[in-house]
Amino acid sequence: MIFVGLLNTLFIVLYTITAPFRLLPDVSLPSYFTTMISSVNGYLASLNTIVPIDMLLTLLQLYIYIEASYWAYKFVMWLIRRIPTQS
Repeated sequence: MIFVGLLNTLFIVLYTITAPFRLLPDVSLPSYFTTMISSVNGYLASLNTIVPIDMLLTLLQLYIYIEASYWAYKFVMWLIRRIPTQS
């Protein structure tokens, strides 16, 4: 019963915080944008028989993760070197 009360309190707090966003009107994409996405999907589907697009996207994602990890490491090491007692 206490847990339910805490969850209800959390819900009310989050509901109050998000109230300004819920007052905004609904957003939808323009029709030409949806048409453009469907035509690009058709082009990629025909190209997928020659080049494995899903594998290329997976490799691109892996490359981005590796680069982000590298830059995060460099940033952390830069922060560590900025501590006066460490350098």
